[in-house]
Amino acid sequence: MSVSALPKDANCSNAVTGKVELLPKDILETLMVAADAFCEVQKEKFETNYKVRITGTIRSIGDQARYIYQCLKRDKCRIYENQQAVQEYLSISEPTPKKLEAKIKDQLTRKCFISKHLSNRAVDIGTRNMPQDRVVLLAKLIGDTEYYVDGKKYQPIVINRNHGTGPHLHVNFEPYYFDPSVCPKTHNFKTE
Repeated sequence: MSVSALPKDANCSNAVTGKVELLPKDILETLMVAADAFCEVQKEKFETNYKVRITGTIRSIGDQARYIYQCLKRDKCRIYENQQAVQEYLSISEPTPKKLEAKIKDQLTRKCFISKHLSNRAVDIGTRNMPQDRVVLLAKLIGDTEYYVDGKKYQPIVINRNHGTGPHLHVNFEPYYFDPSVCPKTHNFKTE
């Protein structure tokens, strides 16, 4: 938990901590704007300030397979938007993390993504031990921050979650460059 008591006149730069080195530029800049606003509001209203701590960015295939293995046992992965991908996992006879890893690799060749983390368009922000009023404030500030990709305006999609690695805000950043709800049956790579 990154907690710091900042004096009223302290600078709010560097309010984003954690796994930032692999973030795409548009995502990092968006989070920095929201984190600076989060810091400024906290300085005005609270004695203790919480930083924005990135706990998850791009996810490896192996890590994703382990998450899928656990969620299949827990609740058949109902949390995921792409239920077509989940059905492919459920059709595996006696699934293991290795079998799931092979299936995820196959899915990626077809531009089928079970998680936006696999495409580096999602971020997890740890909220363990953060008071609920700050979690709500941070979620609102992130969700209200606008960013542009190729001239088109977007806003992050923020989901407050308490599973897997513990309490966190899961933040999706469009554009995804794939349809997050379907699993094409064949690959569709295009070359120029």
